[in-house]
Amino acid sequence: MSLPKIGLIGIVKEDLEADLWRTLERVSKLGYEGIELDAREFERQGMKPSELSNRLSEIGIELVTAHCTKYSYLEHGDALIQQAAEMGSQHLCIAWGPTESADQLSSDAELYNEMGARCRELGMALTYHNHDHEFARMPDSRKRYLDALMQLTDPDLVRLHLDIAWATFGGVDALAYAELYADRIAVLHMKDLQGLEVGCETAGGSREKARFLEVGDGIVPCAEMAEFAVRVGINWLVVEQDRPAVLSPWESVGRSLGNLQLMLRPAVGNRVER
Repeated sequence: MSLPKIGLIGIVKEDLEADLWRTLERVSKLGYEGIELDAREFERQGMKPSELSNRLSEIGIELVTAHCTKYSYLEHGDALIQQAAEMGSQHLCIAWGPTESADQLSSDAELYNEMGARCRELGMALTYHNHDHEFARMPDSRKRYLDALMQLTDPDLVRLHLDIAWATFGGVDALAYAELYADRIAVLHMKDLQGLEVGCETAGGSREKARFLEVGDGIVPCAEMAEFAVRVGINWLVVEQDRPAVLSPWESVGRSLGNLQLMLRPAVGNRVER
């Protein structure tokens, strides 16, 4: 029975921006199997989306996710989805969404359903990536914004790209929350925190003060989340750290990978097919 694959986003961002291909070769040699990139990365590289796909294949690293926002989609339209598919991406991720009102959330949900249907036509899955603000409660219903968004969107068209550190920072038990959406999570962002700031229990902490750490070295239940991922059959765990703390970026990606690999091995016997 196979383990989830391990991907990477960010951390060595400066190196990726300076030389994407040499950096990805190094990432692959470390043992990472996938990468998450911006949906417009092909433009930055001065190539066609299909050319980017071919270069990734040559390196032997998969494009887990192409990231966008609803604003970039509104700017580029269907071309953004089409080009993400041509890049060979497995997922198109809404990397950030506002939570301003129930009406705005309803409007966004309608848009995401439309995007999700188009993604499915092209062989991708649309996902929504949380930060902490989606775990605040709506003034009228007291429902969490993210729960409302999940209820307003079609489970077959909009999957969850759960960031477990931001979930923790937003005041929820990441594992208990993941269990609620076990059938809907496509990707887990594996990320850890040194501690929590005042206000985090109500998703009211200062995001700029979030203190990140390597996967498995902090307070987020990373080992339990890895076991959960194996148990329910999630295919991708993506390592992320928004702001490096003590270790250098390359030391960080190496330590997080090693920690995560150790977490996964004992859990393999509990995997179920999805």
